[in-house]
Amino acid sequence: MSTQKRRHSQAAAAAASLCTLLLAGCGGSNDSPATPYKLRPSFLLADPQRVDYDGTSQGLLTGTAGSLNALLSFKLPPQPTVAELRTLAIQTSYTGLLDVSAAGGFGSYYGKILPAANKGSEYTALADDGSGLRNVTMVVSIPSHFDSARPCIVAVPSSGSRPVYGELGTIGEWALNKGCAVAMNDKGGGMGAHDLDRDQSFASSGQIVSAGGRKDISFNANLLGDDLASFRARHPNRIALKHAHGKQNPEKDWGRYTLQSIELALHVLNKHFPGQDFSPVNTRVIASSISNGGAAALRAAEQDSNGLIHGVVASEPQLNLPENAGLSVRRAGVLVPQAGKPLYDYTTMAALYQACATQSADLVSSSAFVIAPYAANRCAALAAQGLLSGSSLAEQSADALARLRAYGWEADSDLLHDSHAGFEFTELVAHTYANAYARASVTESLCGYSVAGIDASYRVGVAPDATAFRAGWASGGGLAFLGGAYNLVADTAVGGPALYLLASSSSSGQPDFFLDGATCLRRLATGAAVGQRAPSAAEQALAARIKAGIAEVRVNGNLRGKPAVIVHGRADTLIPVNHTSRPYLALNRKVEASSALRYYEVVDANHFDALVGFYPRTLVPLHVYTLRALDLMWAHLDKGQALPESQLVRAKARTSATTPLTDANLPAIATTPAADAMIKVTAGAIDVPN
Repeated sequence: MSTQKRRHSQAAAAAASLCTLLLAGCGGSNDSPATPYKLRPSFLLADPQRVDYDGTSQGLLTGTAGSLNALLSFKLPPQPTVAELRTLAIQTSYTGLLDVSAAGGFGSYYGKILPAANKGSEYTALADDGSGLRNVTMVVSIPSHFDSARPCIVAVPSSGSRPVYGELGTIGEWALNKGCAVAMNDKGGGMGAHDLDRDQSFASSGQIVSAGGRKDISFNANLLGDDLASFRARHPNRIALKHAHGKQNPEKDWGRYTLQSIELALHVLNKHFPGQDFSPVNTRVIASSISNGGAAALRAAEQDSNGLIHGVVASEPQLNLPENAGLSVRRAGVLVPQAGKPLYDYTTMAALYQACATQSADLVSSSAFVIAPYAANRCAALAAQGLLSGSSLAEQSADALARLRAYGWEADSDLLHDSHAGFEFTELVAHTYANAYARASVTESLCGYSVAGIDASYRVGVAPDATAFRAGWASGGGLAFLGGAYNLVADTAVGGPALYLLASSSSSGQPDFFLDGATCLRRLATGAAVGQRAPSAAEQALAARIKAGIAEVRVNGNLRGKPAVIVHGRADTLIPVNHTSRPYLALNRKVEASSALRYYEVVDANHFDALVGFYPRTLVPLHVYTLRALDLMWAHLDKGQALPESQLVRAKARTSATTPLTDANLPAIATTPAADAMIKVTAGAIDVPN
């Protein structure tokens, strides 16, 4: 028997065994042994709170809107109720992550819900160790057609730094349609924000409350022991964000929180269906999410010593590989020399060069989101510090793009550098993770940045916009972002604090997207000189703290034999495949000789489906392939069908955003991939075809 057939046979046998367990023990009986999941988990602050949804006036997936179409146009009223805040949060999970146009696939390939999936019950709880510092929000949704004789749970940690409902409209929709309970958690980040001057934060329900004296707040910087009085005097109207300023480095616990959400779901099912006995033995559990949530699902599988998870589907996961892991990544036989860098490393590299690269001859004609004169200033300032070659804008920008490609970005992602720099994605991630990994206080203002309210004329140091702040828990992403109540500010800009996109650096005297901040963030990544400036003693200490924080979040690649699928778009500019999914496959095969992990890399797909209509080429929605991977995992666990081997899927971009998406754009994940589509994975090495 060939190795491939043997693996298929072993996978089928394992799946069949699981099916037997699921069918034999499903629903339980009074004779079933008692499980610990009948007791309230020790990590909960209180009993989960239940709300029932009739599927019409209020729905699990539509909130108070009544239908998906109505949900997309929902407007938050001036004095929103908890139910209306929840509705906006669900709307954001759709509109912030998906292309919600009919031409882009909404309503056909995704964006469809069964009536039974919209009706059911939802349980909300807070997990904490009693300190009040973590306050991880967890939600379990149970649709009306949940079959207690064939129970299933899909654990869906939020993506990015989003609140708990962050992936309800994506993976959650698939799970509820399947009749599975959905176990959500905000990964210890969520939309935790503390308006320091007004001492306001969000309750776990999303309502604005006083930051003091409550156990259900999402985040309170004062609880972390900071002396904020002098900071507020120097920097009025600033905001502390939980992921950045919570001093917890929550990423190290993403897997644990996901496992806890599964334990909570099992407890809730036992509570919801009295007299039955739900446990991992008789309840199928899939962990699945995208981006940071995908990383949380994989980290949970790596940490799952109790056999809670039966399968994993991770889309575009943000993974930090072990240092000096000895991995080899190739594309069509050509070695990628810089593969496997951690997030903070490659993101600070992008923060240096991305804006300048958009002015290169290859990209400038389609650059629409970066302020071109400021990008030119960035190029000139980089060259003046010896960080770029060339005496002209054309030469400097070409060198910037070449440096990004040499550092692991595929040429497929070139056109997306413009939106990532212009929409602040890169700088926001670099700022957030510098603080998170360093466990920095908001009072430290790392590299001269802070988060503040601005007014319509971009004046800094005003009170956060009340309307934007009121909606922030539901519409925010957990990061500072232009147009909301939380904006990334350069405190040390020439002339005083300014929105970083408009800020002038003292080193150049020109508006250059605050290059001084970007070079500082890069020094914290390398611990070495950047351009003409060596790190100060304070920066060296911060760099050591960040290095220690990154060490806490590196994955180990051991999925404990669990079947798993990773889906990733080759054009991903935020989480490049060469630093994440590709080397993770090589690592997994190195530590698991009998790996059950599959990888489907999709051409013409990127990180943000919601933005494909802005790009010069209208890329395909990666979400379609995430859903297909979930279907494959379901068939594998339910019927023992073998997971297709790792492969390149050659999807095709549409000619425009108004051109309807069809199967011609979205070729299937092949049951038996063609030879020129096979991804070759051996112990410590991967080779992906062109």
